[in-house]
Amino acid sequence: MLRVKLGGMTGTDFLALVLVSMGWLFFLAGLAVNYSARRRSRPGVPLLPGLIGSVTVFFSLPPLIQRGMDVPWPWLWILLPLVLDPGCVPGLLRRLRQ
Repeated sequence: MLRVKLGGMTGTDFLALVLVSMGWLFFLAGLAVNYSARRRSRPGVPLLPGLIGSVTVFFSLPPLIQRGMDVPWPWLWILLPLVLDPGCVPGLLRRLRQ
């Protein structure tokens, strides 16, 4: 019989892992939807994918830093999803210009 010992993951750690994974998947799916909608000149999902992506990065960075990874400019990585999502900051700037 094969026994696998988990590395001490508690229920709270597992729930956090699931929520962060869902946040990343929602950000990537929302980003794909927004770029596809932008190409077709249709409205996409405004603001939400970029905001979820930023919150997900915010909660993903501390475990990386605790494990010894050097993360240069953490605020850049937190704000990057807001800039990459065409429905977020670029969409707001485009609406202000009109």
